[in-house]
Amino acid sequence: MSVVERWSGVLGGMAAVLVLAGLWLLFFGGEDYEARDLRGRTPIIVAAEEGNLERVRFLMDKGVRIDAGDDCNWTAMMRAAAGGYREIMELLLDEGADINHLEKSGYSALMGAVVNNRLETARVLVERGAELDVQETENGQTALMWAARNRNPELVQLLVEAGADSTLTNGEGRTVEDLARAMEADNSEPVVRIREVLGCSP
Repeated sequence: MSVVERWSGVLGGMAAVLVLAGLWLLFFGGEDYEARDLRGRTPIIVAAEEGNLERVRFLMDKGVRIDAGDDCNWTAMMRAAAGGYREIMELLLDEGADINHLEKSGYSALMGAVVNNRLETARVLVERGAELDVQETENGQTALMWAARNRNPELVQLLVEAGADSTLTNGEGRTVEDLARAMEADNSEPVVRIREVLGCSP
């Protein structure tokens, strides 16, 4: 047997060992609870985004980082808020999740809830003291502005009654009242109610 043949056999044996070791880790080595997918999401972020309460509890029992952010810096609690999964959001908040954490464009959990018209999770966040007047960095919108843009009078009322500042201006120099007045062609019941809550007319 030549030297090349001998080394080929050795290298082949080593490759086989590495493959077997990899398979063993895959099937018997256990799950990596902080592994990230293509969007940078850890398992707890995925579970929260999917509304899987039992999976979230399981991962928390394993001691995972609850404020880990994905590629856009959204945390599990923020995904739960935006998805309307109140129990998951409250569980994470009870365990110390940062209620005012901001993703990379400056959106908070409250803004995520409002943008997605999640009244229940928005109410819990307001009751727990979430900052009301955060302005995202792209267009300077606040949660109150988003509520008005979405024509959601319940969310507008929730935020106004909690003390949200209606005088703040966005990147275009408009207040939430300006946005409501700009809907002059829309006299639908939700828009009329929003104007009433804000105390403005077209």
